Amino acid sequence: MALQLKKLDESMKGALADFIADWKDEEIIPSTLQKYSLGFDEFMAHLDTMENDPPRLMVPGTLMFLVDGEEILGAFEVRHFLNSGLLKYGGHIGYGVAPKHRGNGYAAKMIEMSMPFLKQLNLDKVLICCVSDNVASAKSILNAGGVLENEVEIIRNGQPKIGQRYWVDVK
Repeated sequence: MALQLKKLDESMKGALADFIADWKDEEIIPSTLQKYSLGFDEFMAHLDTMENDPPRLMVPGTLMFLVDGEEILGAFEVRHFLNSGLLKYGGHIGYGVAPKHRGNGYAAKMIEMSMPFLKQLNLDKVLICCVSDNVASAKSILNAGGVLENEVEIIRNGQPKIGQRYWVDVK
């Protein structure tokens, strides 16, 4: 079956539970998925709020899933614009591939497949960030045409890390 980027709907309830379960003890990315613990209906309501009427100081964001048939392979969050925090580190796009599907180029594929949506948001360039020790993520960003702007010090899971900031032209 052909890969698709889809917004979450009721038909994906079981697939989402399987996707979440595959992360086991890893931090699930994008972090919006951590709200799934609220339950499916509440999570759907949360996604609607975040896309259409986010809380003060937060930016609108759209969560989509890379699916192959009924299976979710990865998740992809597009922040519609940047605030000062996201400009420093976080960016327009956060993505994660289920552990059992890593190493197949799905992260780069999600970036590529998101281009029409990014154009709809009138974005010419998008900022995508990753920690410097996440070689696979950096490779995905580079494969999507990312250009490293700089590295910044960040705190991730309570630990100091080096974050890399890449810009990708929207095609």
